[in-house]
Amino acid sequence: MSFLSRKKATIINNNNTDKPSQAGVVDFKSTSVGLIPLMSEKSTRLNGLGQYTFIVNAKVSKIEVKKAIERAYGVRVVGVNSVRLPRKNVTRGRVHGTTKIRHHMIVRLAKGQTLQSTKAV
Repeated sequence: MSFLSRKKATIINNNNTDKPSQAGVVDFKSTSVGLIPLMSEKSTRLNGLGQYTFIVNAKVSKIEVKKAIERAYGVRVVGVNSVRLPRKNVTRGRVHGTTKIRHHMIVRLAKGQTLQSTKAV
């Protein structure tokens, strides 16, 4: 009956602060903006025009996105366009509902500037 005996769990904290910071690597999930680069046919076409598409939280403003991009990538943002995608009706078995609101931001950079980490492979 060993499965009934409880062992004390030991918590090991492996927070290594000795790691060197990596240049160009940004952890977007730790920010409140939640920038996730979007790769689709349309966004790949816009990349050639200096416009980059990101999936963001639904309650984030254009100004917050602009500041986050400028801080993370070190580029000058000329404009930000917002696209609010509608909810979709979904049915799973007998349960009917809707998907959550999705929000995309299209960021336009200054002429001659690019974002290296969002290029398509």
